[in-house]
Amino acid sequence: MQANPYTGSVASALRKCQLLLETDCAATLARAAVHEAAVLQLWRAYRAFLAELAFQLHLDSEPESAQALAERARAFDKTCGQAVELQELGADPDSWLARLQQAWVQLWSFSAESNGRGQQPANLIPLQNLSASGPVALSDGVLCEWHAALSELVRRQRAQAEEW
Repeated sequence: MQANPYTGSVASALRKCQLLLETDCAATLARAAVHEAAVLQLWRAYRAFLAELAFQLHLDSEPESAQALAERARAFDKTCGQAVELQELGADPDSWLARLQQAWVQLWSFSAESNGRGQQPANLIPLQNLSASGPVALSDGVLCEWHAALSELVRRQRAQAEEW
């Protein structure tokens, strides 16, 4: 059996996140940077875990989402219970995975006021997506919760895969 090349990436990203969260940064700006870096490492671990699952199923891909993993598995006439669980977590807006994904997207979104074009004209009313939830407030507690949840999910799903 060939060693899974993604397993180390998952462990590395989870460990980096843990170290970031253990860092003592007193300054507000430094703490915000640490929080953003922790989100990056958590998202990196999640994506590497998706690739790890795809590798185990011999899908020859690095899926970008649990849905893509499930679709690729179906295309190969395989089932992936792990992908189904991840899809369900991602679909629940109150789940840690949905909030992590929202925080990741939030890091890459920029407001119209900060896009370098100056202020908006006074006669324009900014658009709001009322169906979207508010911005994710990052804190040590939230990030530690997400880290623990992702670590536990990876451990549990790996254990289940070994049973098969």
